[in-house]
Amino acid sequence: MLRKTFALINADNEIIRGDMRYRESAKNSATIILCHGFSGFKDWVFFPLLAETLTDAGYVTITFNFSRNGIGADLDNLTERDKFAANTYSHELHDLECVLTAVKTAKIGKGLIDQHRLGLFGHCRGGGLAILQAARDKKIQTVVTWSAIATVERFNADDIFNWHKDGFIELASPWTRHNMTVSSSLLKDIQENKDRLNILQAAAKLNIPVLIIHGDQDDTVPVEEARQIYNNLKTDDKDLVIIEGANHLLGTSHPLRTRNPYLDTAMDLSENWFDKYLNI
Repeated sequence: MLRKTFALINADNEIIRGDMRYRESAKNSATIILCHGFSGFKDWVFFPLLAETLTDAGYVTITFNFSRNGIGADLDNLTERDKFAANTYSHELHDLECVLTAVKTAKIGKGLIDQHRLGLFGHCRGGGLAILQAARDKKIQTVVTWSAIATVERFNADDIFNWHKDGFIELASPWTRHNMTVSSSLLKDIQENKDRLNILQAAAKLNIPVLIIHGDQDDTVPVEEARQIYNNLKTDDKDLVIIEGANHLLGTSHPLRTRNPYLDTAMDLSENWFDKYLNI
């Protein structure tokens, strides 16, 4: 397996850092772009293992850091808290579009990627973004999500009042185990782009295969959100798998040290799904 790093510049002159993994024999291969979630990053918990496993199976895989996820040039530490605070859903969609444009124009993966066989994977917030992107990008052939959010409106009235009043809110990060400051730009984005960021509405527009995987013990994103996404999907090729006993991270923690049956189940189901619908 080969791994090549890349750096793209988005419309705001910010850096999107990523990794492309591929087998030495790769040519015109089906490709999967993996999207991390809130306070995650491209090397978070199971992302490297999943990317490597899919690459071994014959895919080109692309993992990347959203430009405002807070991870800077050292790739391991949260050194850009100001960017993290200014992040929004719309900004991350723009970043994902930037990565996809680089793929479609052969800026990355020239000769390696079959642009007619593109899949998206997303965890948590990244799962919601994958659904939103796929609903407006006809190049995407299939989507797989783990622990995906069904809505971007995740705050109660008191939170919103104080957010407006103070100009920021503190949100818990499962990675740093400390509260992280998020500016009112996220709230503004949610309120001003309700239709564009409506995940369930986007799900209803999809006519491609979608696999939804969720743990029934997820206390970060309730399993009911997985059911909501599934029920809104109009495509005939859809499946909902609820893993009994699994939490938001499928029983893992960062850094990933051991595998477990929850993670193995999700990985096997995902690989089989991509194999079926990306023609590996």
